[in-house]
This record gives sequence, structure tokens and C-alpha cells, in this order.
Amino acid sequence: MEILPTANFQPDISLWGFRIGEPVIALTSLLVALFCFYAWQRLGKAKSADDAARLFRVFFLLMGFSSLLGGLVGHAFMHQLPFVFKVPGWALGMIAVSALEQVSILRAAPFLGGRWGRALSWANIVQLAVALWFMFATLWFPAVEIHSAVGLLLVVAPLESMLLLRFRSEVSRFVLWGIAVLVVAVSMHIFKISASVWLSYFDIAHLWMCGAIWLFMQGALRVGKAGQA
Repeated sequence: MEILPTANFQPDISLWGFRIGEPVIALTSLLVALFCFYAWQRLGKAKSADDAARLFRVFFLLMGFSSLLGGLVGHAFMHQLPFVFKVPGWALGMIAVSALEQVSILRAAPFLGGRWGRALSWANIVQLAVALWFMFATLWFPAVEIHSAVGLLLVVAPLESMLLLRFRSEVSRFVLWGIAVLVVAVSMHIFKISASVWLSYFDIAHLWMCGAIWLFMQGALRVGKAGQA
């Protein structure tokens, strides 16, 4: 194995003449994908007929493919592919977050009432369409992060907090813990907290994201169970 210093966040490596960009960042991205696909499979085995459970599966599946593409296209093979190849992974992540928003909207519908529930669903669709248009037009990655922050902190967190306070929902408890862990992951990235060049803030954030996915899965497995809102 040969270490190839670059201007990237992490040195590349060469294995048998084959160049792999930011190898540990790529590996931890693939680990996030693995957690997502595992959660998707676990929910499939649960075979819930609840619409919210189905949307949870959509969230995990799309987030899994988004992380997979991020690891391969955004890091490991970034030197072989044009920048625009990153965009499908970004788009899948944005759609995944909107699916999670719709989970909370569906679950809160009895509490909100039909009119407000439909209004939030349409607002979710419009928000996603505008965010996707802006991202495709600008190829600006922070648009993806802003969309995720708005969806999780201004839609999912308030709705799940209401459900937790009103119904003591275990689903909401796990989802809110998952969001809290994601906030820690983002903080690692914002403040660039790294252990070494081989365990960068990207890697640490990805490991925290794995914890968040596990918590979301625990919440999703409780959707539709007796006594759960």
C-alpha cells in the first residue's frame, strides 16, 4: 500500500496501482450505508401495514443509497468521476429526509387534524421540490445540509416532541434521540473535531450517524405496536 499525499481532507492510498481517495472517509460512509440497509431489512421482516412504517423503510433505503454513492463517488473514486456524479447521492439524501418528515406528519395527523395534516404534507412536497431545484441549479452542497436541518429541526422534532408529550410515544423518544445524535455528528463536522488524519471529523461524524440510524430504526420498529402513537 502506498500513501498518496493530496490536498483532500485525507491522504489517498494506492493498492496494487489502484488509487482510492480518502479511504477511511469512504469506508465510514459505507458503514452508514450498511446500517441503513440493515434497518431497511429489519423493518421488512416486521411486515407492518402502517403507512408510517413503510415510509420509514423508504427513508432507510434512500439514505442507504445516498451514503453508498457518497462513499464511492464522493470520496473513493472522486478522481475518476466528474463532480456532477455526486448530485444523485445528494438528491437521494434530500428525498430520504422528506420521507422522514412525512412519517412524523402522518403520525401526528390525528393530533393536528385533517386540514393541517394535508397542509403540512403539501408543504413538505413543495419544500423538497424547491430544494431539489436549487441544488440541481447551483450544485451547492450546503443546500442539502440546509434542507436536512429544516426538515429535522423544524418539522420532525416539533411534531415528535408533541407526540412524546401528549402520548408518551416510544417511537418519538427514539426519533428525538436520533436527531440529538445527528446534532452531535454535525457539530463534529462544524468544529472540525478530528482524532488524526486517519480519523477525521468526517469519520467521527459518520460514526455518530450510525448511532442515529440505529435509534431511528428502534423507533421505526415500534410504529404500529400496541399502545404506540
